[in-house]
Amino acid sequence: MDKPIFIVGLPRSGSTFWLNLITLNPKIYKIGEMFFLSPPWRKDFRYFLKTSVGDLSKEANLRKMTDLMFSGQRIPGLTASFWQYYMNSYEEELKECVYQRICGSEKSLQSIFKAIIEEIPSYYGFDRCCVKFPVFVNYVPNLWEWYPNSKIIHIIRDPRAVAISRANFRGERKIKNREIMIWFTALQYAWTSKLHCQYAQHKNYALFRYEDLLAEPEATIRKFCDFAELDFVPKMLEPKEGQASSVSGEKTTGFNKKAASHWKQVITPREEQVINFLTASSMQRFGYDPEHHPIYLDN
Repeated sequence: MDKPIFIVGLPRSGSTFWLNLITLNPKIYKIGEMFFLSPPWRKDFRYFLKTSVGDLSKEANLRKMTDLMFSGQRIPGLTASFWQYYMNSYEEELKECVYQRICGSEKSLQSIFKAIIEEIPSYYGFDRCCVKFPVFVNYVPNLWEWYPNSKIIHIIRDPRAVAISRANFRGERKIKNREIMIWFTALQYAWTSKLHCQYAQHKNYALFRYEDLLAEPEATIRKFCDFAELDFVPKMLEPKEGQASSVSGEKTTGFNKKAASHWKQVITPREEQVINFLTASSMQRFGYDPEHHPIYLDN
């Protein structure tokens, strides 16, 4: 498995929607969000190893690590959807395959990651997977070091939509102040735009806009398939019910153009002014002009 597909991008940018679409292709296995590598403010897999496992040169710790990974327990560093909703449903035989693969490796972070995203799809007869990992775009070089032929898709969305969605989303309660969340998101958006400039010329990196997907789903998905060296499958135009909107609370099926504008219902003029000011240069780096995007002209 030398061509996994990795989805990167800020939270609330549509990455879950993209993951569900891509894995409607029968040749692609779905691996949910892992937070395998994250910035210091979020507990990731490294934190889990340090606080719950210990020295991996000891066989007992390797067994303990594997058991915890497949337990579904809410353990610091293993709280993302992949660990909570996927891993505890797998068979003991598969857990043993992963354990044996790790035992026969150098037991590095890279080898553990590879054991997970290669052994699980292979067990179910897949030779490619799509992984929502990492959310944080600065880890793209790590992914290319681990998988030089991997395909990276960077998902972006109107920064006003991202900021307001995060300000309203119950999963972002660690930053309770709405204004601070908006500033934090706008600054992250600017940071990721600079990283985009570093990666843009790489043949295995591509940028996709959430609004393009809603406005022209077939053309956008075909563009993705060409990039990912993947056959287009009409079923990819039939997405299932997605995440609930953090603004309206509604879950929609299909490509709902109105979902692109939900943020307009709750944003204040001052918030919009602040976000536009902080992200103007970033949107230029992304080649993105949301004010004139067809998705808004239609709504």
